[in-house]
Amino acid sequence: MLNTQVKDADRAAFYYPGMETMGDRIRQLREARGLTQTQLGESTGVTKSAVSQWEGGATANIKLQTFMVLCDALNTDPAYLIWGPERGPGPETASRYRRLGRAGGR
Repeated sequence: MLNTQVKDADRAAFYYPGMETMGDRIRQLREARGLTQTQLGESTGVTKSAVSQWEGGATANIKLQTFMVLCDALNTDPAYLIWGPERGPGPETASRYRRLGRAGGR
């Protein structure tokens, strides 16, 4: 039964050990390069608040141009930021794309 008293799901309820988010990878790369959120924001043309939101998990709507500048600023490739060290979608995502006919250059 749906609990109408719950407004937001607890992030920890959906977080599995070892599971990194894109925001986690942005933070880790930023810190490894010795950049503050303000410095990364300046180099990507956004505010410190935007960088903080990315690192906090609000990464769903980064504009493509900003995303590519972010990759350059962090000296990484887009696939790493999106999928992590595996640099590719997991088997569930890959099979879904095949079923939809999007694999193979479509």
